[in-house]
Order: sequence, then structure tokens, then C-alpha cells
Amino acid sequence: MVYREIPTAGYTTLKTMALAFVDRMKVGEEPGAYRKEASETGPSTYGAYHAAIIYSLFDELAGFSSSDIDRWAQRINMLQCANGYYSNRTEDQNRARGMEELNSVWHFTRGMLWTLYVLGRKPEKDLLFLEPFLDKKTLYRYVKAYDWSNSWAAGNQICALSTALFALRDFYHVPYVDEVLEYGMFPALEELLDEKTGYWGCQFGADLRNGQFGTIHVLPTYFAQGWEYRHVERSVDSTLACQNPDGSFWPRGSDCPDFDGAYMLYNLNLLTDYRKEDMEKSARLYLEHAKMHFPDDGIGFLIHRKDSIPSQWISRPHFIWKDGENNAREEIRDEDPARDKIMLGSWFYPQSIALIAGMLGDTGFEGPWRLTRGCLHECNVDREP
Repeated sequence: MVYREIPTAGYTTLKTMALAFVDRMKVGEEPGAYRKEASETGPSTYGAYHAAIIYSLFDELAGFSSSDIDRWAQRINMLQCANGYYSNRTEDQNRARGMEELNSVWHFTRGMLWTLYVLGRKPEKDLLFLEPFLDKKTLYRYVKAYDWSNSWAAGNQICALSTALFALRDFYHVPYVDEVLEYGMFPALEELLDEKTGYWGCQFGADLRNGQFGTIHVLPTYFAQGWEYRHVERSVDSTLACQNPDGSFWPRGSDCPDFDGAYMLYNLNLLTDYRKEDMEKSARLYLEHAKMHFPDDGIGFLIHRKDSIPSQWISRPHFIWKDGENNAREEIRDEDPARDKIMLGSWFYPQSIALIAGMLGDTGFEGPWRLTRGCLHECNVDREP
């Protein structure tokens, strides 16, 4: 279990650093108004999203009044469009999208629904865009149609689709969502799982690292639904092979890939005793790496290791879905030495350290972590408080 009732000194340090950066990104007095990074000139949607998750992780949302939470949720729900999806594009406000038109808004919709989960609020409009997915055969074909040679991009879309269907079940009490998932999504995903690596998409051309990034977006649905994860031992081999000698899961470290590696280690450790000592060594090495993202000023978490220099950094691709296109475009974002911290790091580094602390139990970072299973990056194979 990740959870420990009594906070350790390490937990308190992580909490202090994370919340200090959230406080620095606050804009004005309006609830939910945050930048996601220092370069932004005003509040952004992802700032509101990540701030809510970080406060929830440390169980700090209770310090906000109900009316403040309502206004925070309203900031999110202002972005809900005609038939229930979410978009920050003004031209989408009155546009109803069909299932073939959702690729460019899945990721954004997922983030907004996760925010509502942790705020304890619900969408204002019905999620009508999900109606086609309630047919099992349609859902099966939709999952299978993605290009799984890019497991990272495809897995992101599946995570968003699951999130939306869970919201339909949890917010609107649609009783047959679980059945649709079991007989529509599950068989499709089972056919896409690579038995040689234990990762999704590698048999179609995804390399091991891309496969890992896709897998951590698929597994939360398995864990949320109690589905069996097959080829676990091969997944252990793959996860250990993805780790760099310095403990990172991306050269010189990066918030998303590093979290992904820690997520795999934590959950695989619960699923199998295979290579137990190797996984423990990997977890301890990861923890030492994660500490290299602690800034000297004690505010937030560094994007890259503090002992690295820009010439060593490798830009991490982002996958952008354009309207009307069935495949994601890879966008390589230039590394800016002045861009040293973002809000996401104050979520992913504390949570990844929480997972390692839960796995090892003797790290000094144990504490009252709060993980919300409806926010699928916080959903593990066991059930934390």
C-alpha cells in the first residue's frame, strides 16, 4: 500500500516543495486560476487541472470552501461543448462531434474529467458524444483501429476513452458501462498485447520505450476493472530494460517517462515475485534519480536532473492529433534552458516517489498519500485509500 497514516519528514518535504510551486503559479484571487509554468502570462486550463490534482494528492482540497470548489469546477465546465466533450477552442463550443471526430479532443476531455473527479463535481452537460461507444462491437472496432505501432499515442486515446466511459458510469449512473467495457474494449486490448514484451503495440513496431508509455495508459483500465494482466514476467523484463543507468526512464530524466517507470515497478511488484531483487534494486536506483529533480530553492521539481546540462538533454516527443487525421503527429519541442519547472512535475515526481515508497516501505517518504482511482494515472492494481 502507498498510504501511511503518519507523514514522514520526506513526505512533508515533498508536500512543501510541490505546494510551493502551485502557490507560485497562482494568478489573482479567483479559485482555480493557475499557470502551468512561469512563461505563461495568465491562468491556463492545464494550470487549473494540475493544481487540483496536486492539492488532492496531498489531501489539501479540504482547505477550500464549497463555493470555491464550485467556482473551480465552473472554470472547467465552461469548456464543455455542445454534446458533452471538452475543448479549449472557442470554435468548438457549439460543435457536436461524432466518434470519428474526437481524436483531437480526447486528451483534453480526459484531463477535465479527472479534474472534476478530484474536485467532487460533475459535468454540466450530458456526455452525449459517448452514445456510439455503448455498442460493444463499435467500441471493439474503435480500439482496434488505432495505429498501435505508436503505442504511446494510441494508449493515450484509450485512457481518455475509458475515463469518459467511467464518468458516464460514475457521474450519470449508466449501469451497463462495465459490461460494454468487458465485452467491447477488453477483447480488443487483449488482441493488441504483445506476448513477447508484455507491452502493448511492440509486435506492431513500437519500440520498447514507446511500448512502455502506451502500456501505462492501458493498464489503469485493467486495474480499475479487475481484468487480468497477462505476460507479467515479460513486462518485468521490459520495464527493467527501459531504465537508464542513472535510474531515469528518459535520458537525464523527464516527469512523464519517469513516472511511467515508477508506475510499472510498483504494480509489477504487486503482481509477481519474478526478479524481485532486480525490481527492488531498480526502485532504489529510481528513487536516487528522482531526488536529482529536487531544486536547490525548494520550490517545485526540475524537468531535468540537476547534474545535467542542456547539451545532454533529448527532447521528448509530444503527439498532436489534428482534426480530420487518424494518426498523431510527432512534435519535438526544443529544450529551453530557461524552462526548468512545470506544474506537471509537482504531480508526477511526488506521486512516483509515493509509489516507490509504497513498494519499498523504508524510504522515509511514506505518508498519507491520497490517490483518486477515477483519475486513472492514480489507479493501481491494489486499492489505496
